[in-house]
Amino acid sequence: MNILKRALWISFASILLLTTTMVWHILAVTKPHANVHHANIQLARIDFATELDAHEAGSIRSAVNALPGVRHARINDARTNLVYSYDRALQDQRRVFVVVKELSPTPCERLVVTAEAAARGCPAMVQGGMDGLGGWISGLMN
Repeated sequence: MNILKRALWISFASILLLTTTMVWHILAVTKPHANVHHANIQLARIDFATELDAHEAGSIRSAVNALPGVRHARINDARTNLVYSYDRALQDQRRVFVVVKELSPTPCERLVVTAEAAARGCPAMVQGGMDGLGGWISGLMN
């Protein structure tokens, strides 16, 4: 009888722990988010001619993050470019570039995507179909 009682307590504790974890996860994942029209969100990049020092890179990133309409601003590890996302209804890429140019003596330029590059789609995607695991899964489905 003692073994049965112990097994029941362990089972009850496990079920309680798993249920608590599941409830916490559901609450954490389903938090209400601001109603944002994602069609207005745009990525932009500013390239620097030389590597920025850490202090200058931090001040530029902070200044761009503080601009209205800018959501995220990041400077890459080599500190040679700034990538940021912004709401086109609230901010303009040229205005952000002017702010960055005023903050840094390092020469910089905006990355402007050509119409041809935009027509090809995302540069991160492999052109010409699926390879590797994606092709194998596609083959299973078809």
